[in-house]
Parts: sequence; structure tokens; C-alpha cells
Amino acid sequence: QTDTSVLFRSLGRLPTASETNEDLKLLLSDYFQLHVSLQALCDQWIKVDPEFKGLARTQIGVRILRQPIVENLFTFIASSNNNIKRITMLVDKLCSRYGQPIGTEKGTFFTFPSVQTISQDPEVEQTMKELGFGYRAKYYAKTVERLAPLGDAYLENLRHISVELARAELMKLSGVGPKVADCVLLMSLDKADTVPVDTHIWQVAQKRYVGRLVGSKNDLEGMQLPPDKQEQIQELARQLGAFKSPSTRAYELAQALIVTLFSPYAGWAQGMLFSDDLVDS
Repeated sequence: QTDTSVLFRSLGRLPTASETNEDLKLLLSDYFQLHVSLQALCDQWIKVDPEFKGLARTQIGVRILRQPIVENLFTFIASSNNNIKRITMLVDKLCSRYGQPIGTEKGTFFTFPSVQTISQDPEVEQTMKELGFGYRAKYYAKTVERLAPLGDAYLENLRHISVELARAELMKLSGVGPKVADCVLLMSLDKADTVPVDTHIWQVAQKRYVGRLVGSKNDLEGMQLPPDKQEQIQELARQLGAFKSPSTRAYELAQALIVTLFSPYAGWAQGMLFSDDLVDS
């Protein structure tokens, strides 16, 4: 029970007394998206790109979590021009200030606070500055101000509309650009075909695919492109290859290339490619 309580910090609450072990298993299964067979996805991706044979061995534990929307959104707002260690520190401070304590044998943890809880602070921006969020403090203040009157259902309902509409809604929030929006779409809103793109993924697309896709047929090295998408994929690679440094257009092309190659779970493929690139770098 204690160790389970620590896990439930990420779910934003403790299990209640009425919940059975089976209830807890279902909640954790949902969080880790255990209904998705990563091995089955890899088997499909190997047909497109044989290099996924290696990724299936070394990155098989890399799963896309189904994270609580507010926690995910607020964490990624903190990610701009930041590193993982500092993001973790800032999120811990946010939870300590606004969350509820959870006492365990491992120490005291804090739940991630709701928008409504944060909105009760009349000086959100000043509090966030004191916690170390710097210029991002105003993003949180404005986002809380927008979300609080809309209620929890507003963000939850984004799961049930198109990717394009959900992305547009998220980008109405302060501090949310295309990458942050796509991270939330993929990791909280069930948009499995969404590919967040940053410098890492642009480099992955360049290193792994541009050379192989725009050369002769022999250069495909066993890649089996869908016949109805082969010309589209190779054209995307040609256009992407013209960019020698990252730019908004280069990111868009890298995103479109990976989606076209690995749909309908391109976001999961991106997770494995991203993880492998971090290990190699």
C-alpha cells in the first residue's frame, strides 16, 4: 500500500478506502496504457524500418503514459529553455506550495494541485516568481485565469475532438506553443499519432531517414514503404534534406515524415526514436 501510494502521486491523489486492488490495477493499467502492445507496434514498424529490430530490444520499456492533463500541461509550460533537473525542481516546488501532502515510508510527497486550488491564490504570478519560475510565472497566472472558470471538463473534452481543433484550443493558453501542445495531445489526450518535434527529432529524421529515402532504391536498406505513400514520404525527405539547420518549416517536415512513416501510433515510435537518440548523444 505504501509503495502504491508513491505511484499515485503521479495520478494526483491517494487511493480511497473503498477502492479494491482490482480498481488500483485498472487505474495503473490506464496510466501506463498497458492495453497497447509495444511489441506488436514494433513488429509493424520493423516492416517499414528494419532498424526498429534494435530499438525493440534496447527501448522496449519506453511507453507513452496517459498522464493527468493539468500536471502534464503545467510541467511542459515549465520546459521551455530549461533542463530536466530544473523542471523537476520547479514542479516539486509547485506541488509543495499548492498540493496535498502524502506521508509514506519513503518520505513526504505532494499531489499535483488542481487549477481550482491554484486559482484560490490571489497572487499566483508573484507566488510562481518566488518559487523560481521567472518569466514563466505570468504564463501560469494567465493559464489558471483562463482555465479556472471552464472547469475540469474543458480539458477532458479535448480528447473527443480532432487533433487540429484540440491543438488550437491548447495554443490559446499562455505559454503553450506547438511543441507543448503536441506533448499534451500525445501524453494526455489520446492523440497517439501526434509527434512533438524539437531539435532531437529533427536530427533523428535527418540522420535516420533523409539519406536512405532520397537515394537509390538500394539505399532503402530493406525499408518497405506503403505503396500509396512512397512518393509522399520520399518528397518529404527531399524537402527536409534541403534544411541544414532547424527551423519551423524543418520541424514541420520532420513531423510529417515520422507521422507518414509510422501512423497510426507515430507518437509512440517517436518516443523510442527520441530515447535512442538521447542514449547515443
